[in-house]
Amino acid sequence: MIAEALEDIWAITPDPRRDRLAAAFVTHTVALATGVSPNAIASHGRTSKAAARARQIAIYLAHVNFNWPLIRVAFAFNRDRTTCGHACSRIEDLREDQAFDARMAALEACVKQAPDTIPELAGAFR
Repeated sequence: MIAEALEDIWAITPDPRRDRLAAAFVTHTVALATGVSPNAIASHGRTSKAAARARQIAIYLAHVNFNWPLIRVAFAFNRDRTTCGHACSRIEDLREDQAFDARMAALEACVKQAPDTIPELAGAFR
């Protein structure tokens, strides 16, 4: 009951490990598509423009595809909520370019393939 209340109030998930795994899935998908390493995407230090853009794409994809509020995206990617909001705004602006939008649509289709939990298997690995 407390977990549900916190989830409703602060958009915190009852299973933060699953959110971090989903963020890693998105990060690796973006890494494959952009050629930027997952470590560079997840880095907190100064990175290249390509790594920063790849990070923004990953944050945007998690926000849009998983319907996560920005606070939940921020937690999953270990970022600030305002940073995630800025990332989403940047990518939304870039989507006005048809070529970029087509590439984003392809990435969204890949991320939507993320598997749901299979209850029969979830308990087997614990």
